[in-house]
Amino acid sequence: MTARQRSILAVALVTQGISVGLVYAVPPVFLEALEETFDATRTQIAAGPILIMLGLTAGSLSAGAALDRGYGRRVVLGGALLLCAGLLVASAASNLWLLGLASIALGFAVPSVGPLAGASLVTRAFDEGRGRALGLMSMGPPLGSGLFAALAGWSLLEIGLRESFLLFAAIAFLAIVPLAWLVVPVRFERKKADEANASGVSMGDVLRMPVFWWTAGVFALSAGVATGWTAHAGAYFGGVGFGDGERAGVLAAQFWMGVPGAFAFGFLADRFSVTNLFVLLLFSEALVYGLFALSPSPSVAAGLAIAFGFLVGGMIPLYMVLLGRRMGADALGRAMGLSNLVMLPLMSLAVMIAAADFERAGHYSVSLAVFSVCLIAAIVCVLGSERSARSR
Repeated sequence: MTARQRSILAVALVTQGISVGLVYAVPPVFLEALEETFDATRTQIAAGPILIMLGLTAGSLSAGAALDRGYGRRVVLGGALLLCAGLLVASAASNLWLLGLASIALGFAVPSVGPLAGASLVTRAFDEGRGRALGLMSMGPPLGSGLFAALAGWSLLEIGLRESFLLFAAIAFLAIVPLAWLVVPVRFERKKADEANASGVSMGDVLRMPVFWWTAGVFALSAGVATGWTAHAGAYFGGVGFGDGERAGVLAAQFWMGVPGAFAFGFLADRFSVTNLFVLLLFSEALVYGLFALSPSPSVAAGLAIAFGFLVGGMIPLYMVLLGRRMGADALGRAMGLSNLVMLPLMSLAVMIAAADFERAGHYSVSLAVFSVCLIAAIVCVLGSERSARSR
């Protein structure tokens, strides 16, 4: 690994950890505080993850196109500044409309400083050992999620909700902006053949490829369900017997288990069939959802949370490798942005199904069983993607 590759990998690791940690790990910790501050119902606050995903989808499309054209530094810097602005708006929000606007802004910023930008940087910087590099890069989100979940719990008690948002804005600015300015190239170095291919592949061309739809289906079903379920995970752990402090600890452990998951599956992706690895991961995750549905004892639920975190951590590097092989490095940004667009309705549906299930029965058994079936459907998409790629 060269010095440049190490620098790119470090930037991808840090930016992902901060952006994903702030946008996805902090809201579940702040759930009850947000309800109290804004005198809102749980359903109203639970709309936040959907607004975040709406912004993320729009941000993925614009950032993906810019990254495919070779723009690096301006995408990452723009995303970092928007992330800080969203946190500042959240800290000053006086009503749910402003909080919703902040949610959309935070979601829009994530692709520019999160997995999409990181994957584009790493994919271009690494020809050999790309799977391992993507696995190392993908350790950022679970590391950041665990760190910021713990920090959010502390800051909420010590300095309050609004001051916590200000603290997080300062952390994001000081950590991301200098790194992006010093390390991320103004423009990606691209081969002439790659430039011709990138200019010749539009979003419309991607959408007309059957292999894209099979591959995007994998992401939509697996990541959409996982993201939707995570919004309810804290409430679920409380329902099976964990206290408030214990619940935060289980969530942090779940996030942190994504670190070895990302490394393990990224490492294996360079040595074994990505299709076979994905089938194994998805089947295991379907089994975890099914066991969650049985409302197990707290100790068993904690073990399942650890397994869930490990598997979800491995999902992103595997998908990045799979998508890069199916679509090519210079169409990766567009394809990833469109993948998020496909995921949006499924993620929103997962959030609503879980909420409706809880309001109807007081638990999540039916929705978890549905999620298990969705993961089996994702396996079908993996196999369809493999078959479609071979027939091209």
